[in-house]
Amino acid sequence: MRHIYFRKSMVVAGVLVFAQACSLDNSVANPGFGASVGLKASVRESAFETPFVVPERLRARVDFWKDIFSKYGAAQSVIHHRDFPQIVFGVIDLAAESEQMSPVAFDAYQESVEKRTVEDVKAQLLELSTGAEPRTQFQEKLVALLKDIPGNEGKYKRIVDEDLVRTQTGIRDRYAEAIRRAWKYLPIMEQIFVSEYGLPKELTRIPFIESSFDYSAYSSVGAAGIWQFMPRTARSHRMLVGRYVDERRDPIKATRAAAEYLRSAYNSLGSWPLAITSYNHGVGGVRSKTRKAGTTDLTTIIEDPNERYFGFASTNFYPEFLAALEIFSEHARYFPEVREEPPLRVVTYPVHKPTSAHQIAARLGITTEDLKEANYALLDPVWKGRAAIPAGYNLRVPADLKDRGDRALPVGPEQQNVVTVSQTALPATYTVKRGEDLASIAKKFGLSVPTLMNINHLSSQKLQSGQQLRLVEGEAHDATRGNTPAPRNATPSSVRYTVRRSDTLGTVCKKFGVSVESLKRANHLSTTTIKAGQVLLIPR
Repeated sequence: MRHIYFRKSMVVAGVLVFAQACSLDNSVANPGFGASVGLKASVRESAFETPFVVPERLRARVDFWKDIFSKYGAAQSVIHHRDFPQIVFGVIDLAAESEQMSPVAFDAYQESVEKRTVEDVKAQLLELSTGAEPRTQFQEKLVALLKDIPGNEGKYKRIVDEDLVRTQTGIRDRYAEAIRRAWKYLPIMEQIFVSEYGLPKELTRIPFIESSFDYSAYSSVGAAGIWQFMPRTARSHRMLVGRYVDERRDPIKATRAAAEYLRSAYNSLGSWPLAITSYNHGVGGVRSKTRKAGTTDLTTIIEDPNERYFGFASTNFYPEFLAALEIFSEHARYFPEVREEPPLRVVTYPVHKPTSAHQIAARLGITTEDLKEANYALLDPVWKGRAAIPAGYNLRVPADLKDRGDRALPVGPEQQNVVTVSQTALPATYTVKRGEDLASIAKKFGLSVPTLMNINHLSSQKLQSGQQLRLVEGEAHDATRGNTPAPRNATPSSVRYTVRRSDTLGTVCKKFGVSVESLKRANHLSTTTIKAGQVLLIPR
């Protein structure tokens, strides 16, 4: 990417002067309608196995967002074209000032510098709109950057008239926190998408751009949780939104709701780019725009040089998602300072009567903050002691405190099977079949190749037919083993499966390679009738 850095020393009488500029490299590409202005068009298709490959025409836009997420911090502002953000006019770097000023003073200063910079860019564009030859080095750069935008001199005035010069502050620090937070629930989220709904695990990266994986996030319009559900949408997906409990903030329940939505959106719109865009714009809205554009190819719609079909947020939602995918696939490269953390493992206890969160934490010997990390759905009145945990709530307790939980939160005989939310509910081992490789096995079980290699201490990806692979890191990560007592009739490697709407007992048996009779016997079924949402124990 070619960036022009506006230096603080270049501010003269309140106006930024563009007489000097420093370029990070000398590469110049074509604009974003083909490749892109100022951004290298290197397709990294081999970086990870995924159905989400960056189209060449989106590469520059995706790289712009990768820079915003992973390169620039809060003290840096990128000045760019609103419709084609890959056209970067320059970068304001105020890192030194941010260290010398108070946060309030710096925010005001940064805003004033951004405003003056934008006005100066517009002034130089207006000069070009008269047809005059470029008189400054920066005007020459403007001509080069905008050469593939349709129109003659009038295109420069259009940028000014339609307010198309925009600033974007970097969010590297915030994104690093998002990656750190993600490890807590991401493994169970991947399991839900892959094992329960048959969806690509890459979709679980949407919270990076929706909420920065802030489990307690609320937006200015009232959306909540990592998936940012509005109250009405949440209730339509059977989530409770109340005074003391807001299940939009429950990562597990909200993830199931998101999976339901995305599966439905995909079935309705027919492609993942459109379905993902609908998460920001709605299924009906996306369908309307594709009809207006006369195409269902999102790249064509986004990079149309003449018309904007979506607003800024919806236009860039899918490119931001692709950027998040690439960053997370190589997170150690982009954020070497962030260390992977173990996933949160909890056991669940039904609350039979209103109970104080402080009392439960005291019985368990932990702080309310520790308990809160497993129960984001409970709201401030509960944690501040103004309200009790309501009866019927399923309280989650860190799995390593199960013995204390059994004493502090006794359950009735009908609830003896305490469910563990762990990294995965996969079988402990898998036998390699002829023709299979590590990538195909990883994809089959919703895992990554590096994870499989680490679990099995493999130094290469070569496999042999009949070879036994471990799919989980020992008993502690198996939902049917370790701290959790196995349900009646469960074998040590049993799997729990949530019935989908299209399932029959026969299709479930075929999916897992078990007989109808063994499945009925393991689940005490007297008939072959099953219903969506029912949890079946799959014998192994």
